[in-house]
Amino acid sequence: MNRSIEVIIPVHDPARPVARGIASVTDQRTALAAHGVDLHVTVVLHNLDADILSQPGFPSGLPGVTYVAHSDGVASPAGPRNYALGRSSATYVSFLDSDDYLEPGSLLAWWESAEKHAAAAVIAPLRTPAGNILASPRIRPSKPEILHPLRDGLAYRSVPYGLLRRESLLALGFGYTEGILTGEDLEPTLRLWFRSGAICYPYGAPAYRQTDDSGPARVTSSIRPLRQEFAWLENLLDTDWLRQASTPERRAVAHKVLRVHGIGALLRRADAPDSPGQAPLWDPDESLYWRDVSDRVLALAGGSIPSISRRDSALIRAAGSAGELQQLRVLVADYRGSGRREALLTPRLQDSLSRDSTLRHYLSERLRARAGVFTAPPAAP
Repeated sequence: MNRSIEVIIPVHDPARPVARGIASVTDQRTALAAHGVDLHVTVVLHNLDADILSQPGFPSGLPGVTYVAHSDGVASPAGPRNYALGRSSATYVSFLDSDDYLEPGSLLAWWESAEKHAAAAVIAPLRTPAGNILASPRIRPSKPEILHPLRDGLAYRSVPYGLLRRESLLALGFGYTEGILTGEDLEPTLRLWFRSGAICYPYGAPAYRQTDDSGPARVTSSIRPLRQEFAWLENLLDTDWLRQASTPERRAVAHKVLRVHGIGALLRRADAPDSPGQAPLWDPDESLYWRDVSDRVLALAGGSIPSISRRDSALIRAAGSAGELQQLRVLVADYRGSGRREALLTPRLQDSLSRDSTLRHYLSERLRARAGVFTAPPAAP
C-alpha cells in the first residue's frame, strides 16, 4: 500500500466488542482519503473457528476490512500481531485491542504528525477507562517535536499504541515476544523507543481509548508465580541491545522496571486475598526469585539506581527477605505509610533532583499541566 494505514485488531474472544473497534476505524476512512491516505483494517481471528464470522459481532461486507485466521494455541496477542505485521504492506500500522477503540479524527492527526517529522513512531494520546489522558511518557514541558528516550521518559510508555512506520519496524526486527502470557510488548516497545528513529507525540490530538470491556477472563488480571509473570523480563535482560546500551539508558529502564512492574507485583500480592488450593501468593521460593531478579535488574543498571526513592529502595530490598505473605503485607503497609520525605527523596540526598527521581517528576508534572502537554479534545460519546 502507498500512503496507507493498516489497523490490526487481534480478537480471541467473540464476546469482545470488536464491531465497535472496527467502526471507530472505518468511520475515519473519508477524512483520510481526502488527504490521499488509504485505510485498511485487518481483524485476526486468534484461535477461533471461521464460523465465528456468522455472529452479529463481526460485521461482514465492509470495504477495506479483512478477516484472517491465526491459530497457535497460545493465550497471547503476540502471535496474531506478528502474523498480521508480517503480511502487511502499509506505510504505517496501528495495533488496536479488541475491547478498545479510536476516537474520531485520531488517525489523521497521528498521520500528519508522523509525516511532518518522518517519524518511526507516533505515540498516541491514551485515554484511560476513567476518561482522562494518561500523563505518560514523561514528556518535557517544552513539548519537543521529537522525543528523546531519556529526557522524555519513553520507558514509561510500555505499549506501542499509535502509528508505527512499517519500514522502521522491519529495519529494527520488531516483533512481539511469543511464548509468554503477558508482557509480550515490553521488550520490543522499549527497543522501538530507544533504537528506531524519530519518535513523536501528537499534542492535542484525539486519543486511543482504553475501556474496561475486556471482562473477567482477561489474561493479565490473574496473579501467577513471579517467574511466569516476569517471563518478559527474563527475555529483556537477555537482549543484546540493552546489555550494550549506555549506563543512563540501562538505569532508566531498570528504574522503570523495578518501580512500576516490580513494586506493582509486590503490591498486588500483598492486596490479594488468600486463595486456598491455589499457588501461594508469596512464599520462600517467591522471595528467593524476587531477590534474584531484582539483583539482576540492579546489575543491569551498573549496581545502583541513584534516582530511586527511599521507600521504593527499602521495599525492593526487604521483600527479598520476606518468606511469608504476612511479612510481605507488613512491608507493603510500611511502604504505603511512609511519609512524603521517604517517597520523594533518594537514598543520597544529592540525587533527589536527578532526571528520573520522584521529586523531579512531581515538579515536572505541574509544569506539564500548565503547558498542556497532555490535553486532548473532549472524549467522544
